[in-house]
Amino acid sequence: MTAATASPAPSIVAVGMFDGVHAGHRHLLAQLKAHAAERGLRPVAISFANHPMEEIAPHRAPALLSTPEAKLAALQAEGVEAHIIPFDHALRMTSAEGFLRLIRDRYGAQAMLLGFNNRFGHDAPTDFATYAAIAARCGVELLQASEYPSLAVSSSVVRAMLLEGRVADAATLLGHPYTLTGTVTPGQQLGRTIGFPTANLLPLSPRLLIPANGVYACLAHLSPTDCPSPLLLPAVVNIGTRPTIDPSSTATRTIEAHIINFSGNLYSTTLTLQFLHRIRSEERFPTLAALQAQIARDREAALTLLAPHLKNKRLPAPAPTTRQTLPQLSAHSPAPT
Repeated sequence: MTAATASPAPSIVAVGMFDGVHAGHRHLLAQLKAHAAERGLRPVAISFANHPMEEIAPHRAPALLSTPEAKLAALQAEGVEAHIIPFDHALRMTSAEGFLRLIRDRYGAQAMLLGFNNRFGHDAPTDFATYAAIAARCGVELLQASEYPSLAVSSSVVRAMLLEGRVADAATLLGHPYTLTGTVTPGQQLGRTIGFPTANLLPLSPRLLIPANGVYACLAHLSPTDCPSPLLLPAVVNIGTRPTIDPSSTATRTIEAHIINFSGNLYSTTLTLQFLHRIRSEERFPTLAALQAQIARDREAALTLLAPHLKNKRLPAPAPTTRQTLPQLSAHSPAPT
């Protein structure tokens, strides 16, 4: 005889992509925790390792604002139990009722908080009353979350801002600067020859969104191999094809960070960049001397823009880099934003 599997503790669940864990998501999670406290339930957030559009229509899948690991950490930081699951074909084809039964059985869901203007299930009912009736058949109370009160916030809007280089506006919606984490890889080392050495960043995932080409003022969180503790330093970051160096139409797009007042070995280490301000667009200069003079001006601009953020020398939490082992769970979610 096999032992009976213990039932999960009762919970209230919210499900969505939660890409970037922006201000609207945190508004939803605050409501989730409040409802959980009122009912004596665990607050549980369920999200996806891959964007559902990668399964439904890969050519329309957007770049992502966060890796699964960073998203998991951000959700947990909001004080909820978080689970990241893969979105596969079986998940896509699950009905609303099938999904509600699944979260009830797998996560102990006695209630579900439905995000404002959200839908889930392959059959995708169009109104809250229909969802509520289906939930009642499954023994799940369905609650409607309120809309974020002050701004139209969505991951789609944040992505659009970043693709226009509007990193300060994106930070307002996110509630924090947009962050890219990756590994420092060898480059052509041309920056050293003009007095501005750079670290070449390879993002953790090719699915991560890269802001528009241009020059940015960033905070760099780094852990040099020859330094006993992590550092937080100002940086000038160029995203683009370096047209002054390589004017060809086939030049590779790169992310190059000149970390101000730093000299050390960063190769193969993890580097996190927080994008706070866009200084200018990427330009082609007539000579290397003209480029050198402009980078010097960019450096001074970055120091001015970043000075308020460096007063207290607070280290940002580094993005998790360890890959999570994702469970093979078949279900469907609300349509992500």
